[in-house]
Amino acid sequence: MIKMLSVKGVSSGYGKLLAIHDVDINVKKGEVVVLIGANGAGKSTLLRTISGVLRPSKGQIIFQGRKINGYKPHSIVKMGVVQIQEGRGILARMTVKENLEMGAYLRSDKGAIEKDLVQTFEKFPHLKDRLSQNAGTLSGGEQQMLAIGRSLMARPQLLLMDEPSLGLAPVIVEFILETIHDLREKDEYTILLVEQNANQALDVADRGYVLETGRIVIEGKSQELRDNEKVQRAYLGKTIRSREN
Repeated sequence: MIKMLSVKGVSSGYGKLLAIHDVDINVKKGEVVVLIGANGAGKSTLLRTISGVLRPSKGQIIFQGRKINGYKPHSIVKMGVVQIQEGRGILARMTVKENLEMGAYLRSDKGAIEKDLVQTFEKFPHLKDRLSQNAGTLSGGEQQMLAIGRSLMARPQLLLMDEPSLGLAPVIVEFILETIHDLREKDEYTILLVEQNANQALDVADRGYVLETGRIVIEGKSQELRDNEKVQRAYLGKTIRSREN
């Protein structure tokens, strides 16, 4: 697989307060890679740093062979890195259609934009039925569908997803994770996923990294993380029996 994203020795945070320290991760083209960790571990900080919202104080972020740290967020979006932020970030007073169109604001290919709208409605039929409805009146699940649909309108090469299942009912969580699976399998998107529901995230991911207090402490393929006793205790809700008699 071709390496799409490399984060090399990155430290970043808010002012003088660093939230991540010397982080190294890689994402290959066509992969789903998950970041696992407790609240405050630095997962969202890492995504915001990759997308240009935060500037790293140290290290490099390489996207498709090009150093991107230091670029503004809209420039990074134009390169093909698109983030769905925690809390969805929809424009509540704008209609569903207007939100989707905002996803394509850096594009000028009107014909292709219309085709992408049709494809978005195929993925999320609920949105087609609510085109003229204000986004703020949608249910939580519908807002998450809209957030994903809007991001796809930018035609991302790398999709950053921050807690897509947060605050959703179990049946909607299952649908969103199935959507992530389909985006990878059917549409061949590359995805870096932050998700607190480690069990379900590992179901759709190829590989993962565990962040603790801003540092990568474990990495490996999804099954390797499932088999890791520390991961099982801390994130999968499993109690490991003593091997002693």
